[in-house]
Amino acid sequence: MPYPIIGMSPGNSYFKDEEVSYLLQTTVNRFGKAAILVADIPAIATYMAYGYPENRARNKAIPKGNNLKNRSLRIAEQLGIADKVRIIDWEEEIEKDTEYKKYYASIQTLYETNEAFAKEVDGTTLSVLLGSEREIPNSKEATKIAVHYLLSELAFLEFAPSFLDANQVIYVYHRNWPVYERYVSGAFDGKHKQHLDFLLLENPKETYEPRTGQSLMDRIQVEKTLRCSFTNYPPGFIEDEKTGVFSGVFHDLIKEFAKEQGWKILWSEETGYGVIGEGLKAGRFDIFVAPTWPIPERLQELTLSQPVYVSDVWIWVREKDKEIASSKETFSNQFFRVAIKEGDISDSIAKADFPHWRKVRVPQLTDTEELLQFVAKGDADATFTEAFLVEEFNKESEVQLVNIAENPIRTFGKCFVLSEQNDNLKVILDEFITRKIDDGTVEKLLDRHAPDHANQGIRIK
Repeated sequence: MPYPIIGMSPGNSYFKDEEVSYLLQTTVNRFGKAAILVADIPAIATYMAYGYPENRARNKAIPKGNNLKNRSLRIAEQLGIADKVRIIDWEEEIEKDTEYKKYYASIQTLYETNEAFAKEVDGTTLSVLLGSEREIPNSKEATKIAVHYLLSELAFLEFAPSFLDANQVIYVYHRNWPVYERYVSGAFDGKHKQHLDFLLLENPKETYEPRTGQSLMDRIQVEKTLRCSFTNYPPGFIEDEKTGVFSGVFHDLIKEFAKEQGWKILWSEETGYGVIGEGLKAGRFDIFVAPTWPIPERLQELTLSQPVYVSDVWIWVREKDKEIASSKETFSNQFFRVAIKEGDISDSIAKADFPHWRKVRVPQLTDTEELLQFVAKGDADATFTEAFLVEEFNKESEVQLVNIAENPIRTFGKCFVLSEQNDNLKVILDEFITRKIDDGTVEKLLDRHAPDHANQGIRIK
């Protein structure tokens, strides 16, 4: 079991109490423990890059770091997990450590000698500086000062396994950290870092108050309202980026279903596939309205409707990599990187069929196109999805993706998702879906939203 390290940045407004609570509780639930890294000493360099003299920069970074560490400890105590949380003190435990200094010197040498690494470190650092909206007269000079923060974090993570007495550490953060993920994969020095990993852990949106004190169907019948969550997944659920208008097979079906029942629909929130269960259990919505595969992990905690249609999944790589990616050596190569979304079908397939491949995680609240973007940009080598989505992606992408699987690696039904308490809702929804398949409605909707679906592995079961 890897040792999880939650990274928190001094002065980052993201780390409000609710976010810290979510990160701590979720990490401890998953791994049984957590370390918190607040790089307050390295953050002095960031404030110096903003133009503060060193003494004032220290007076900015250290109090903000202490505040974050103290709040994290208080929250851990409130959650009853303080004995499972270790808060690392950078100044006392890291800064003067001889072994850490050796790792820092090694990372600094890589920065000074590897053009690709330096470019990515500089770009990441500059984006942080510009994101502060502070006036920076000389961005190039400021970047060269502020890179100390990022280099220090990377050096610590190399140092962390021995520091924490662990074979592997996993860095937990609320958004992707591409420079670290590429460093771990060996993109800069050709050395795959088996002792390091990355976990993208986002707090799901909470935009609707849960209803309690009455059964689900009683509440729906009284309020005449079906609260729906969604995510963009063509052709099942489509959100037009310009107009915000919804459409798609699942969207059109649920509208007709609600109309037949005499209910209105409330679109309560957008939800990532990995956190559907949390939203349903918390009562934030009644049903997830987007195509969902009945993978084993979901069937353990969720109720899925009868499939509306079925579709095939394939393995996709960059066209220029097709020949080498198709080789038997690649399929057993532990350096091969697969883009996955946690809790999604891509994650399930990777765990079951390719556990030795390095996982590159994309954010929960992005659509499946982001998986394809990671492959196209070279941040991952492959991903798993349907032909329909790739064909739509290839229409706009300069980098074309192609399939390397001889046969579909999965064929599953596409379902609505309900919580375990939704048995009565499932009964009437399944009956409705059956009728709409039998009377040709679903086929017509597929023809409307995916005209070439028959050639793309999408069909009525």
